[in-house]
Amino acid sequence: MSREAIEKLYRTELGITKPSEINLIEVAKHLGVTVKQRPLKGCEARIIGVNDKAIITVNEESPFTRQRFSIGHELGHWLKHRGAIGNLCKSESILPNRSSLNKVIAGREKIANEYASELLMPTYLFSPHIRGSDVSFDVIESIRQTFSVSLSAAAIKYVNHCEYPVILACYSSTRRMWYHKSRLVPQWFYPVRAIDKCSPSYAHALRGDLPPLVGLVDADTWIDAPQSENYEVMETVWATGRGTYMAFIWWENEEQILRSDEDNDDEA
Repeated sequence: MSREAIEKLYRTELGITKPSEINLIEVAKHLGVTVKQRPLKGCEARIIGVNDKAIITVNEESPFTRQRFSIGHELGHWLKHRGAIGNLCKSESILPNRSSLNKVIAGREKIANEYASELLMPTYLFSPHIRGSDVSFDVIESIRQTFSVSLSAAAIKYVNHCEYPVILACYSSTRRMWYHKSRLVPQWFYPVRAIDKCSPSYAHALRGDLPPLVGLVDADTWIDAPQSENYEVMETVWATGRGTYMAFIWWENEEQILRSDEDNDDEA
């Protein structure tokens, strides 16, 4: 099911006109899938189906936003592999990002995660929500609240759709796990390979369950690109609850981006 097909399902068949009307249990029922909430050990969700019927079991002990993404993830499997499914998805598979699994599994799980993102934040509702907004962490928080998703899911969708140079990177305590860049970030700009322990936002995130701290830091704290030490970026960091941290980075002053483009044109 494509983005257009999801929009048609929501608009024409279900009459969904605003984010608060997206009930994935009802969406699943419309697609012939029953959702059950049960305690699960070792996985976040599972789906068993045959012909045009299926049952999704989701871990009732997980946070609400996690359960919603898990339901969307399993519906992604169902919509893509309808006919005969038996699938158990561990927590590391159901993430709104690139999977670190082997290529065969990663491809399937990535597709399911992309379906989940579109089911929860359909583009026809998402794009108007962010249109005209200046880049800031407040926009991510607004997406989280409006669409009832996690900060990470909201940030990834935003980075992939916004019209500003922004980067989202996921770090363990020792290394970069993955990253997303908006299309306006020069291709030779990368987030640093290891989180900078001097970052005030990271130090703040280590203190516990506190609202993320937004601040201005030297660009080389986060950006691996020539002369980054001469510029500044905005940063905010939050813990995901899985021993990893998300860093959302953007340029309040885009001089570094503009100068980098000019330098690249001169070299060409």
